[in-house]
Amino acid sequence: MAYTKLSELTTRGQNWNIQVKVMRIWDSVNPTTDELISLDMILMDEQGETIHASIWKNLIDTFRSKINEKSIYGFSNFKVVESTKYRPVSNEIKIFFAYNTKVKEIKGSSEVFLDYCFEFATMETLEERAGKDTQCSDVIGLLTKMKPVETRITKKSPQPSYIREIEILMPEGDKIIITLWGKFAYFLTEDVIGSQTVIIITSTMVQRFNGLCLKSTSATRIYIDLDIPEAQELLERDSTQVTLPKMMSIDRSNQGTLEEQMFYRRRTLQELTKMRHENQQDQDFVFTTIATVDRLQENIQWWYMSFDNCPKMVTKETDKYYCKSCGIYPEKATPRYRIRLQISDHTSTTSCTLFEEEAARLLNTSASDLLDSLDGKTEEAPKIIQQLCGKN
Repeated sequence: MAYTKLSELTTRGQNWNIQVKVMRIWDSVNPTTDELISLDMILMDEQGETIHASIWKNLIDTFRSKINEKSIYGFSNFKVVESTKYRPVSNEIKIFFAYNTKVKEIKGSSEVFLDYCFEFATMETLEERAGKDTQCSDVIGLLTKMKPVETRITKKSPQPSYIREIEILMPEGDKIIITLWGKFAYFLTEDVIGSQTVIIITSTMVQRFNGLCLKSTSATRIYIDLDIPEAQELLERDSTQVTLPKMMSIDRSNQGTLEEQMFYRRRTLQELTKMRHENQQDQDFVFTTIATVDRLQENIQWWYMSFDNCPKMVTKETDKYYCKSCGIYPEKATPRYRIRLQISDHTSTTSCTLFEEEAARLLNTSASDLLDSLDGKTEEAPKIIQQLCGKN
């Protein structure tokens, strides 16, 4: 059978046949609900080209037992589509399995395939990806610092989340903080303290929070002291002054419930606006303030439409909605809160925006349910929102 190279796949073709090695396989999970979304893989062909493949939840039971990591397969009858978000590799297309996708294990070809596949990002690349959900990033570095495992209560889930923050020294000499969530928080143990350790972390997302930082995803994989050229180069570069990891202390302001966290990092509105105007890049912009809601911002609609996978606004085009941020036409759009307020304390007055989660918690109802109760009368803010005025 003739096999197509991954570099030759297009979204217009059909009846492709590929021979690939399953480099990594993982369950993609909704971090808020822990709901399984899909079974995902990174595939590599003999030329070293890679592609992301997904199996939707309703087909996982059909294929999970047939596919093993590090094995080689022939795949056919699958769909090729554009890859727009959370790419674990740089390929701009991806594969979706269908109900009639054929899977055939191929023996005896392992020597022509690579053992690992990484696309290590530089600090410059991470800067370009900050705050974007298009591309995941693989990083390699020497472990320099590590915190104990912490318990976080987040606004997205009432259940405690476990995290561990680490710091690595990247090949170019830059240091970056990485937050490992859930099961990844327990991957590293304190045995690494005092031992020179090369760490590889795949499929992270780049954020701006107290500077540039990374966080793990469900696609993340962690490797320690892997025998690859990039790891050896790091050790040789560090041979004159050995870098040993140390323990970091835990910040108390991240502990406990949201209400308990609000007793830390108190700032006045004047202090907050001054920080923002001065644009101090080394400031941690997570603070608590006590303020009074003076009024609603006038002539600004208190809700907007978006779709489940993206909080950005969608626009109506004839009979469909379009998400400019994602470049797609979602099948369903949902209303979300965007309540603009003027707030003040004894030092200053400024504006404040409440989005869906915070507004729903304050009002004890979602934007969707509130709109349903108004019978189409949505021109001005309903009474339940106007009653926020005067409250602290």
